Amino acid sequence: MKFSYLYSAIIGCLLFSSCNSNKLSEEFKCASPDFNNLEEVTDFKKNFTIDLPKNWKTNLYYDEVVSSIYSADTTVSIKETVIIDASFILNPVEINKEFIAKIKTENTTGQLEELISKEIQYLGNDAFYNYVKGKKGKYTYHLLNVFTKADLGFMHVKTEIYGDSLVDERLCKAVKLIDKIRLK
Repeated sequence: MKFSYLYSAIIGCLLFSSCNSNKLSEEFKCASPDFNNLEEVTDFKKNFTIDLPKNWKTNLYYDEVVSSIYSADTTVSIKETVIIDASFILNPVEINKEFIAKIKTENTTGQLEELISKEIQYLGNDAFYNYVKGKKGKYTYHLLNVFTKADLGFMHVKTEIYGDSLVDERLCKAVKLIDKIRLK
């Protein structure tokens, strides 16, 4: 009897945690291995944490409304690196048709070509991601924006990829790290 209760509890916990875990890497079909040598980084206002490679350059930013973590591998060129900018914004937002239309309009205004966008569940909340391509300066530019609701505001996580080299691999590296974000 004790065994069946314990077994049921374990299965329930596994099912619950898998339903609430971040699955952005599954959206992009990323099978790349996880990073080694990660450290937990907490934003200045203690709204969220993310595990990032220890050798990446990481900066924290905050003001009255925003608390951000900005990180990149600065040991390689801009055409080989991944840039991640995760921000918690103290401004409630609804992930709805109007919000999505606004993002798409901003992309069009910025001459960005939409590659894929989708409403999903992320960090246990309604979310929307938008993956676009364009030019920034002399480089081809790929940008993934992820927006998700939170109790007191919303998260905006973006990754920037410059150049044409190993774009899918670098996107998957970024997504694997983005999947490690945890709201507090």
